[in-house]
Amino acid sequence: MEIEKIRISWSDYFTPRWWVFYGYLLTVLIAVPYLPSLIQQASSTWSSGSISRFVLGVEIFLGVILIALGVIVFFYNRRRFLRFVVIISGIIAASFLFYRKVPNPYELTHLPEYAIMSVLILQAIKELEGKRRGKVSENRVYFQSALITGILGSLDELYQGVLPMRSFTWYDICLNMLGGILGLTLFWGITRDSGRDGGQSYK
Repeated sequence: MEIEKIRISWSDYFTPRWWVFYGYLLTVLIAVPYLPSLIQQASSTWSSGSISRFVLGVEIFLGVILIALGVIVFFYNRRRFLRFVVIISGIIAASFLFYRKVPNPYELTHLPEYAIMSVLILQAIKELEGKRRGKVSENRVYFQSALITGILGSLDELYQGVLPMRSFTWYDICLNMLGGILGLTLFWGITRDSGRDGGQSYK
């Protein structure tokens, strides 16, 4: 039986989930021009050794979180565990290669920044798809979220290219996309597996 599609109005793009995403995106765009001066101030305030220890602490903290999430996926979502580990390992390996090419610890902030953004987009699109079709196709929602995150990550770099103290870089676009995939993978991993990836009823 074919599900009747419901016409979406502009008001459906201004629900609380969409407003959270818009607010986060606006915060990122506002912060972009001021990041170099903040980094410069941090570098002049703290020694390089202190910054390195801080970055190492953050990396250890993130590593512990990833391990904890891996354990959760193993016990509560075992069907997805192998794919989860493969994708996360690939993202970590790719990030390490980027870091080796551009040894700037601040560049890795793109990963959590766009990981959060991708999940906010996912939640908003999931709500929209549920209203439109009555059922949410998981594959469709994740693909749309990854695509929009990638587009926004590219536009973010183009925006930085016209700012006086910022510059356009291809590797930042790649890091933005990796961050988006990271966020979607983490969310996908900890979401309870219903046993069928075709779709879920909207509630």
